[in-house]
Amino acid sequence: MRVYARLTLLVCMSLFLVCGAAVAIQPPDLNRTVTIDGASELAAFTESPAAGGFIAAGATEDGPAVWFVAADGTVTGNMTVAIGNASVIRYVQENEDGYSVFTDTHDFAGVSPKGEILWTWHVPCGEVSSVDAVPAGGIIAAANYLNPTIYRLDADGTPLWNRSYADTSGAGLGRIQSVKAVDGGYIAAGYARPLITSADSAGLVMYLDEEGNVIWEERYGEEGIGYVVNINPLPNGGYIAPALTTADEAAVLILNATGAATEVFSYPKRMELIYYADAAPSGGYYLLGYDASLVNGDPQFLAMGVSPDGKEEWMHWFGDIPVRAFIPTSDGFAAAGENGEISFFTFHETGKETDFSDAWMFIFVILAAFGAGYLIYRQR
Repeated sequence: MRVYARLTLLVCMSLFLVCGAAVAIQPPDLNRTVTIDGASELAAFTESPAAGGFIAAGATEDGPAVWFVAADGTVTGNMTVAIGNASVIRYVQENEDGYSVFTDTHDFAGVSPKGEILWTWHVPCGEVSSVDAVPAGGIIAAANYLNPTIYRLDADGTPLWNRSYADTSGAGLGRIQSVKAVDGGYIAAGYARPLITSADSAGLVMYLDEEGNVIWEERYGEEGIGYVVNINPLPNGGYIAPALTTADEAAVLILNATGAATEVFSYPKRMELIYYADAAPSGGYYLLGYDASLVNGDPQFLAMGVSPDGKEEWMHWFGDIPVRAFIPTSDGFAAAGENGEISFFTFHETGKETDFSDAWMFIFVILAAFGAGYLIYRQR
């Protein structure tokens, strides 16, 4: 009887430990998935305050296209947009007169609700790395050529100003990867070139006034950050910025209102690159990125929820389809894949699936349980 009692205790311990590990990582519920028929590529996805839903943009076989998606995921309409030689719309925003879009030929355009072209503007030099809507109207865009440059366009496509950013100290700016409109100006992020070519680059964040003048600048070489990938303002002040370390590991910076790093979270096991981070409505943060497949090395895209102190709370894998847009909602999030699939996730206590990607953790706790059971058995 003692043997059976010990065996029962051993099984219960194993189940307890395994269930504890399983509960630690639970992804949100997949509420529904919508596939946009005819989409050969989906490159942009944003909320539509006017319609109470979403706007998607990308391409069909006939050229650049825009789709309208209701809050429940129903595709309510679409329009094909002819903009020069463009084949894909890579950015879309809603405004009073219709929409502002950016294409793969580096053209901005105003589009009426019926799909008519109202104005166009071509980026003079460089590759555009980031575009954001400005609350006062129009857009702010970062491009990189000889020196990184920021362009400000009015809502009718009129260029208001542009600024080129170079550092005469010799450790010049290398690239602006992300620019966002914030209260009173703009926040830009990227990296600065090292003074010595063999040295590591330093992650960079700049706060600009409404005319593009630098108000303050922070570099993060001392924290081991070599490249800031993206940046978003936090609701209670400060910023969140995914980055790469000088050891090529994924990290997230939590910055105060003047750019000083108050926290640095690292995720070398889970993510090869984090390219989006934002505050979660219920607290903590959402991260979007990818890790390399153990089989073929190809990127496997994933979303991760972390606590305010950066600890992993849940994870959802999307597979090898690039996730082009991610929108936090009041009860979850929506994610748009390059293949035209839009997935809506909600957080509920039922229906969650266990993340079995941590198979080694399960094996470890089972072995630990057997070891504990063996020690109990020996002490009989």
